[in-house]
Amino acid sequence: MSKIIAIWGGKNSGKTTFAVNLACALSKQDKLVGLISSNLTYGELQTFFGQAVPSTKGLFEALNTENPNIGEKFTDYGESENLFFLSAPTQYSGLLCDTVTIEDVEQMMNAASIVFDVLLVDGATEINNPVSGVGLWLADTIFTLHRPSIAAQMWYQGVSDFVRELHLTEKQTHILLTPNGEFDDKTYRSMLDLPFAYELPHIKCASELENAGTPICFANDRSCRRYSKVLEQIAGKICGGEKSHEQ
Repeated sequence: MSKIIAIWGGKNSGKTTFAVNLACALSKQDKLVGLISSNLTYGELQTFFGQAVPSTKGLFEALNTENPNIGEKFTDYGESENLFFLSAPTQYSGLLCDTVTIEDVEQMMNAASIVFDVLLVDGATEINNPVSGVGLWLADTIFTLHRPSIAAQMWYQGVSDFVRELHLTEKQTHILLTPNGEFDDKTYRSMLDLPFAYELPHIKCASELENAGTPICFANDRSCRRYSKVLEQIAGKICGGEKSHEQ
């Protein structure tokens, strides 16, 4: 079973939505799941979960406290006893992002990987983000999200040297988000010539659900159920083909 999993992709690729819902799907597999955001200026995970993160918890506390009990720095998700997330605090806490070092992030992630059965890192589009970069380096598996567009193609080409230098190719699993008539997915496939292991449906109400603090896996819309089914398949494969105990 993959211990550390990174989620990556270009801007507006749906990576955070995927990370949140994969964490939910894994927690239903009776796995203790930790989800880390790489956003250093805005605590976006609490938007998805509909929960605030106090200044006494969160990413900077986990990074800056000497020998912390990492588990206490994560915020528990009220809808699941198995899911915890680590994000910048809800109240902006100054330019603490300038103090984040690669060494601190690596130490924090290694400590968190001991606490949790599966550790997810919601990566950043920018390759110079220290949390995202360390997550990609330490990850056993990288799920790279693609929302077909010229911008997505340019992002993927732009990070190709970075991928090669860090030897990320063999760890990547590519996932295609079905476009909503905005771009032909066949054209995108031919442009990149990549194998897509999974395809996710377009979720029309995704922004509404995010604003309501409701993960897609808890919605009853038909497309949401289809999205959740794919996430359950991925979660099952991560856990070695184990079936969820919730039927």
